[in-house]
Amino acid sequence: MRTIIFMFLISVLIGAAIGFGGAVSMFSINSWDITREFKTFDRNDPINKPSAPKITPDSNAKVYIENNVYDFGIKDVKEKGSREFTIKNVGAGVLTLRVDRTTCTCTGIDLNRQRLSAGESAIATVRYDAERATTGHYEQGGIIVTNDPQTPEIRLSITGIFTSPIVVNSSVVLLPSVPSTEKQSAKVRIYGFEKTPLKLETPTWTDKTHFDLKFEQSELNDDDKNNSLYKHATSVYEGTLTVLPTGMPIGTFQERFNIKTNYNSEPSIEIFARGQVFGNGITLAGQGFDRATGIMSIDTIKSGERIIKDISIQLTGTNVQNADIKVKEIRPQWLKTTITKGSVETAVRKFFTLSIEIPPDAPQCNYVTTDDNKTAIITLETGITDSPIIKIPVRFAIEK
Repeated sequence: MRTIIFMFLISVLIGAAIGFGGAVSMFSINSWDITREFKTFDRNDPINKPSAPKITPDSNAKVYIENNVYDFGIKDVKEKGSREFTIKNVGAGVLTLRVDRTTCTCTGIDLNRQRLSAGESAIATVRYDAERATTGHYEQGGIIVTNDPQTPEIRLSITGIFTSPIVVNSSVVLLPSVPSTEKQSAKVRIYGFEKTPLKLETPTWTDKTHFDLKFEQSELNDDDKNNSLYKHATSVYEGTLTVLPTGMPIGTFQERFNIKTNYNSEPSIEIFARGQVFGNGITLAGQGFDRATGIMSIDTIKSGERIIKDISIQLTGTNVQNADIKVKEIRPQWLKTTITKGSVETAVRKFFTLSIEIPPDAPQCNYVTTDDNKTAIITLETGITDSPIIKIPVRFAIEK
């Protein structure tokens, strides 16, 4: 009797395992990959296979479409538009059509008829919303599945170039490695696309001591002429953005430049300078600390948790004899910090440990941002003339 019960239990467990495995297998096969929704449209890409239920083929149905690609040329990125495609049944049987999907959330397809008798036609309207796209080359579309075994899917494509009255080749100028004692510069180009020549006023910004931006009128260069967007520009300016790091805090920086223009359609533009200043002889390291960006990441924690993260600070060089790490400012103020001095030091080397604590009574918050004005920041004083300040952004969020 025990043997029978034991065998019965074993068979139940095996059956459950098989059933669960089958369920998992079916879910894996039928699950939708949402990342497909944002891939660039490729009419030959096998990833764009139909996902709608299959239609029973009918060899008597036959699709005819004169052109499945529409090039709208150049349009403003704020425009919306649509294009109609005519699909005709040139077979003897009934042609069945069904919208499958689009390649982007910025496009949609409307089909006025789904069943066509011999000789009848349907209109497929592809809508595109440029405000959800970006400037530059655009190619998106969608797929209609059919019961024509020779043409089981129709791929409709909208292509062209979206532009703005003014385009900046890099609205965020990155300077990731700026030595604390050496200035560093980067080029930025601005393109105007209206018939009226673009004119720029002198840029304005906050920190005149450590940043500079100057523009001069320019012309299309060889790279511009080979660019599908820039080659259509009617005006070009080239600017030099310079960072003067002497006296700046060690760590990340961000500066916003505002530039007024003579275009009513775009009266002003903004350019951001972002990067990191490195101090000679100052090294920071620790779990969660990214030395490439100078950012400490703690990620998301639960409300009521107590988290402590350490950053090791090493000072080296002949100017560190009187150096000492002290906290100058903490944002938010409820963040707790402790600085411990290393037990071993020499005339040219000192060690410190900065402990960052998120206390259990900390409020719910979100400091996961690239905006220096909205992130948590710990500012330290070093006592070193060349690099007096270290600024450490701390990214974290506290949720229920």
